[in-house]
Amino acid sequence: MSRRIRKTSLFSKDVGSLMYAFGDAAQPLPETVQCIDELLVSYLSDICANAYYSAQTVKRNKIKVEDFRFVLRKDEVKLGRAEELMRMNKVITDARKQFDNSEGKSLKRVKDDGDEDHISADEDDDGAVPEPVPTTRPVGRPRKKGNEPPKKRKRESGG
Repeated sequence: MSRRIRKTSLFSKDVGSLMYAFGDAAQPLPETVQCIDELLVSYLSDICANAYYSAQTVKRNKIKVEDFRFVLRKDEVKLGRAEELMRMNKVITDARKQFDNSEGKSLKRVKDDGDEDHISADEDDDGAVPEPVPTTRPVGRPRKKGNEPPKKRKRESGG
């Protein structure tokens, strides 16, 4: 790991909540939270430093998203999660832009199959409805060939 970092609790509140979410006590020991906080800060510092060195190799002073992708390229799970978060960030910013653009417009009343009126802001002026956003994500690491679990055999009943 890299150089020693000052003892500041940047993520202690979040680390304690995450530890509880993963099965630890509701109030974990402060020493444990501090230790995990230091490990987390050290890991993030190393990732950022490696991304900076990656940018330096192509003679850039600014770190780009591609530099983080390059650093995480060997860990498929972390890279997949980072790309999912980037996609969701883009979806959220696009939705905010769309909301800000339609803020001054009046909402349309749309007649549903039932008798009641519903207000809909999903439709544009031309009546087009935006496409739904895919919500699937990869779960776990992909299996390597030859590591498939044995298939279950059906039992034959003798009567």
